[in-house]
Amino acid sequence: MRKQNLLIIGGSRFVGPLLIQKLLSGSHSITVFNRGLVSSDYPDAVHFIKGDRNAGFNISEHFDAVIDMCAYTGEQTQRALKELNFDFFLHMSTAAAYQKTKTFPLTEDSPLGDWPLWSDYNRGKVECEKILEESRVKYASIRPVYILGPRNYCNREAFIYSRIKDGLPLVLPGNGQALIQCVFAYGVADSLAFLAENKIGSAFNCAGDETITLIDLVKTMGKIACREPILRFNPFADGENFDISEFPFANENFVVSNKKIKKLGIKFTPLIEGLNKDYENYYKYDCVA
Repeated sequence: MRKQNLLIIGGSRFVGPLLIQKLLSGSHSITVFNRGLVSSDYPDAVHFIKGDRNAGFNISEHFDAVIDMCAYTGEQTQRALKELNFDFFLHMSTAAAYQKTKTFPLTEDSPLGDWPLWSDYNRGKVECEKILEESRVKYASIRPVYILGPRNYCNREAFIYSRIKDGLPLVLPGNGQALIQCVFAYGVADSLAFLAENKIGSAFNCAGDETITLIDLVKTMGKIACREPILRFNPFADGENFDISEFPFANENFVVSNKKIKKLGIKFTPLIEGLNKDYENYYKYDCVA
């Protein structure tokens, strides 16, 4: 793999630092552009540019690929396409951009559109993808499901483990029987790096192989923490009435096909293996919700 000049927009937390490490291991030239509010402490090999994308990029350098980790509106994507000079554009999208359906698994050919559960996040990401589709640039979109891993700013694992350890009840939405999929942050970083390095254009779901219900996820995490979770249920928080202050996963099926990205040789860590690994390396000692 030849050395490439890559720009990451955002990338200051969670998946971002893992992606930077992965790309540095390939001896690429890395520039990171963000506001520096979370972190501006990057390895010496990284060129950091502090700036607000909404105020413009003011970057004349040419990049082999741009990896946009933090576009949440079509306007943000449009500005990046207009102002930056690149050969390939990689958009961090989400499986929440799909139109709500009762048919699963979702494939990359499933329509994008309104999914009320995800609200503005859904609408913004759909806008981003529409702008890319209408552009003439070579691009890819990656659509992860629920992302897990150390330092998860979405407060998923820490929330559940902390309540299990403290003997506090976990209030699951609805009946807790929705089927969901997860993917680990390092798997997302590996996928992003591979697509950017090889400039593979298309849309790709990013998800582990297994599905699991909310109830079984909590019970599995309880076994890992060697504590019996206390389960309660809130029937009024079902579906799009989800209350994230009570539980970090909604009681709506969220399942995609990962066959397309796996054909590229991408492999995903099994769910229980990844949960055990992250608990022993991180959440066992740091699970303050």
